Amino acid sequence: MSHHNHLEEPLSEQSLSSLSLTHVEFNPKDPLSYTYAYITLSPLIILISYVSIIVARRELMMINMFFGQLFCEMLNFGLKKWIKEKRPNGINTLLIYVYIDKLGSGYGMPSSHAQFISYFATFASIYLYYKITFHNNSRKFPIILGLIIFSCLVSYSRVYLIYHTTKQVIVGNIFGLTFAIFWYILLEKIIRPLGIFKIIIESRLARYFYIRDNSSVKDIVKIEYMNWLTLIGEKEGQKTD
Repeated sequence: MSHHNHLEEPLSEQSLSSLSLTHVEFNPKDPLSYTYAYITLSPLIILISYVSIIVARRELMMINMFFGQLFCEMLNFGLKKWIKEKRPNGINTLLIYVYIDKLGSGYGMPSSHAQFISYFATFASIYLYYKITFHNNSRKFPIILGLIIFSCLVSYSRVYLIYHTTKQVIVGNIFGLTFAIFWYILLEKIIRPLGIFKIIIESRLARYFYIRDNSSVKDIVKIEYMNWLTLIGEKEGQKTD
């Protein structure tokens, strides 16, 4: 009976929760607030990109990175439940506006957005630096710099939009960075030398889904481009015949 009454309770009187990765409030009169509201949605876009790239590329590295991202999120969830530090009050004296009655609830330490983006940027930078080769390796540095700037913008957006304190964002970044380094070492220095990835790639399941491991292939971008040119040339040749 009480359960039935709860269902009939007016929506305005119920305590609602929001999905932290998608729900964003911002000051419509502040152009920067509007911009940061989109920037702070980046983790959702990255999650969609993970799935899209995995389906399109079937690359083992991306699958491993994605699992690390999920484990990092699980760590963040556990830390929030353990630390139980509240989010800020919603008052920002520098911007002279106040957020009142924010939709949703949840702990703020550490920031899940900061931890998410810090893991992503750190793991991607480490893997790019050590495992991917270009014809001109100096091209790596602008990409790594872009990842760092992007990570800083996402992290700062959580402070600017008053969803986290500066401390919560810094701690989130520390955990994300640390977990990314740990995950890379686990994958490349412990699991790979044991030959586990080779066993996975040679398995019937991996062959069925065309899973591949290009981590040891040098200048993979150029090789794939040359393969594409060859394929196009063969098709053109077939047309002329």
